[in-house]
Amino acid sequence: MHLEQNKHLELCLLSVICDRDRSSIVEDALEKYKTFFSLVTFGKGTANSKILSYLGLGETEKAVFRCVLPKEEAVKLNAEINEALEFAKPGRGISFTVKIDNGCYQKPVQFLSEGNKEEHMHKDAVHDLIIVVLNRGYCEDVMEAASAAGATGGTVMNARGCGMSGMDKFFGVVIAPEKEVIWIVATKDSSPDIMAGIAEKTGPTTDAGAVSFTITVNDVHGINLSRIEV
Repeated sequence: MHLEQNKHLELCLLSVICDRDRSSIVEDALEKYKTFFSLVTFGKGTANSKILSYLGLGETEKAVFRCVLPKEEAVKLNAEINEALEFAKPGRGISFTVKIDNGCYQKPVQFLSEGNKEEHMHKDAVHDLIIVVLNRGYCEDVMEAASAAGATGGTVMNARGCGMSGMDKFFGVVIAPEKEVIWIVATKDSSPDIMAGIAEKTGPTTDAGAVSFTITVNDVHGINLSRIEV
């Protein structure tokens, strides 16, 4: 599957983990930025070690935000959240950004690359993490489309959309706030076909409303390549 090039857009995935009772601070910050979409899930820290406590991952209720937005906006938003939540103090939480390589609404698109430096960093990487965002209740339909295109499995999580108006404008469709997120690890050769299959059968113009993005992952274990039909 040929990847169309977008030479004018560089996207990042911004992840923020903070105490649930402070999640409104992040949501307020998100209102100021044009994110393509923002999702929040809720969980609980699982460890008491000094290191995890320092990182803000102790045994308290947590909010986990995942936002897709242009790189420059991601840097500004990350800095604002860092200051507002006082991440410099131990136990307040963490945030980080990851470059998004490709995205798919109607067809796969490769976003702006940083050139030779980035190519060198990822030259040995052979897998992508495909992040699929869809309307809740349609994960089986999306996984059926993904499997038909070569996916060997996925992990489903519930999420709630916040700051979704940017996504409406970007994709040109109404996006339901109750979401599911599917993570699929696939080879770089197969990920464009998987994203295209998802878009064709369960894309934003369908009830499933699925869109997908990829980030490069390294040192992958647990994928049985013999299950992939050639």
